[in-house]
Amino acid sequence: MARRRQFRFLTALGIGAAALALTFTGIAPATATASPTKTQSKVTDYVNLGDSYSAGFGSGIPTQNPMMPPGCLQGSGPTHVTSLDARPGINLTANAACAGLTNAQIAGTVPLLTPYLAGAELVTLTLGANDLDIRGLVTACSALGSDAACDGALRLGNLAIPTIGASAHQTLRTLDAATRGKILVLGYPRLFTTSNGDQQLITAKRAKQLNRLGDALNLAIKNATKRTSAKFVSVTGAFNNHGLGANKPWIYFNQVDLADPFNLHPTTTGYLKGYYPAVKRHL
Repeated sequence: MARRRQFRFLTALGIGAAALALTFTGIAPATATASPTKTQSKVTDYVNLGDSYSAGFGSGIPTQNPMMPPGCLQGSGPTHVTSLDARPGINLTANAACAGLTNAQIAGTVPLLTPYLAGAELVTLTLGANDLDIRGLVTACSALGSDAACDGALRLGNLAIPTIGASAHQTLRTLDAATRGKILVLGYPRLFTTSNGDQQLITAKRAKQLNRLGDALNLAIKNATKRTSAKFVSVTGAFNNHGLGANKPWIYFNQVDLADPFNLHPTTTGYLKGYYPAVKRHL
């Protein structure tokens, strides 16, 4: 039983998809919030949307997004989004990111944001991870799984990458049509640092395989920006040697509460020292 409890954290990656029963079709922009006010020409209006990495999971505590329907959760702590909003001349007009959103669901939020995106000069988002069964992959490749289960999950994950890339491209085309602003598509960090060898929950061999699959996902998302005005922003280098298993990890993992929904997301430091500098270079 103790061994089973050790792996309850693996439900964390699926919490948004399981708990977030949002139906975006038919929700008018007024449901989200009031219309944005006009800003001075020197102010850059900024919109953030996307999945849990855009929603700041891993920093603060899970909090209902006030401008979205119930079940749309964000982290309450500092992130690259709050840091951008704090910069002089940048005005966050809408933060519509929700943990657990798939590519199609992110596309479904775009109509809600029409008045904000129309006036935005900067848009940031992450997308794609929830279309890949990360929870199942980590479960299968951890000590709870088996070699056969891990090999099968990795094979299915690699087979899914082209479809995920295609749906990400369609979502970006939908977003591109809704804004003239600069769209920055942020990638995902590698979850594991393998230089210190095997970890309690996963071997270095399996961690490397999961990292390679994450690299393939990032490449598919980068390719999805082609024939759109979006630009891919990698954070792989910024998080180098800061994954789980590192001496100073920037990936959140609560060993006291393995069911913590923030597990396997960036820490506050990861957002501020990993994501924020990467975005800032493209302003």
